[in-house]
Amino acid sequence: MRGVRVGIPLLVLLGSVALAACGSADADAGAAQAGTTPSLGPGKYAGDDLTRPTLPAARGPVLHVENTYTYTVQVLDAMTTLSMPSDPPPPAGTTALVLLLRVEADPPERRITAPIQHLSIDYPSRRQDLNQYIGTVFDGREPYLTEDQVLFGGDGAEGVDVLEANTVYYTWAWQLVSEKADLEGASLCDVSIAGKENCIPVGTIRAD
Repeated sequence: MRGVRVGIPLLVLLGSVALAACGSADADAGAAQAGTTPSLGPGKYAGDDLTRPTLPAARGPVLHVENTYTYTVQVLDAMTTLSMPSDPPPPAGTTALVLLLRVEADPPERRITAPIQHLSIDYPSRRQDLNQYIGTVFDGREPYLTEDQVLFGGDGAEGVDVLEANTVYYTWAWQLVSEKADLEGASLCDVSIAGKENCIPVGTIRAD
């Protein structure tokens, strides 16, 4: 399977990762003084001599998506930003609402794809904000990465679009919203089945 080479500029958005990484930096400095500087290869953890950074904990309930493939989705982080990872910058009057998502096949022993077109962020002003830029489903995502790739892969990490069995993946997905959007109580919804309400809360949304 061919991987997709990506950069991960949105990793700096994860405050908890950055804070945890400070411990790793201190450990690196101490090791350097002792002449045993550790080396982190792309997408790999060096070992017990470092304080391992972590991703934010999953928020709240699990969204079960049932379509051509079945899988689960959880929100780990959410923010509005004008710094897009790969798409053009948001048009005037809009911003990107970006979610860090945990995605896993259900049941986990199956190999799947997980199209973002089946997912939508719903919020109080969405219907009145609709225009040629603001739609009803996600506008884009980064290729899926494993946890080690997110934490240690850097710009050399290779993401995938097909999710292997028995593997948890993460991705940043975004939806354009109005800069004046009312995002209070926003929800992540499965819109693959018309007329079926299937949503989970997004939780706290930070500003870039």
